[in-house]
Amino acid sequence: MDDVDDGPSTPEVLPRSERPTPYIMTTSTRKKRKVIVVSHSHLRATEGPVCQTDPPLREVCCLPGAWVKDISRKVPTLVQPSDYYPLLLFHEGGGEAATRSPRVIKTDFRALERFVRESGAQVIFSSLLPVAGSDNGRNRQAQSINMWLHGRCHHHSLGFFDNGMAYTAPGLLVSDGTHLSRGGKRVFAHELAGLIDKALN
Repeated sequence: MDDVDDGPSTPEVLPRSERPTPYIMTTSTRKKRKVIVVSHSHLRATEGPVCQTDPPLREVCCLPGAWVKDISRKVPTLVQPSDYYPLLLFHEGGGEAATRSPRVIKTDFRALERFVRESGAQVIFSSLLPVAGSDNGRNRQAQSINMWLHGRCHHHSLGFFDNGMAYTAPGLLVSDGTHLSRGGKRVFAHELAGLIDKALN
């Protein structure tokens, strides 16, 4: 009996829970040792200390005003599958904690973490920075998210760098108590540079 062609078939649409999780991959051929640091405006003016050890192979991506979901969208254009990346470092400054719910922030962190987990690179998440002054509610929320993120990174064998409360010290934040001062950025840049050197060695 001849097969009957019923015409073009309709593509099967998988339920959201059954769709494969997208992810990025990098080559395992160690022809380069590229390091990418991604954050929002806290990274502005940190390129010198972060990149000075090996400028051609270290990249700082500053995304002013970026939230975690914005970082997720940017990563595929930064990480090239033909290159070898021993380290991907992500830092969200903490501005989201003032305007978005912890549930939404955690959802976005989960998506980013799943996206980069199988990349072949060492992945480190840097903790949200606290704010200075009397905004204890925002600090409690940031600390809560940091504790959750630390636990999730530990569970999935990812790196977590705890910035602690050091940046609430006088002179490290500008008058709004939220953004890093020039001195604060200098300290932050050297902390990141030390973290990268330690991670690579």
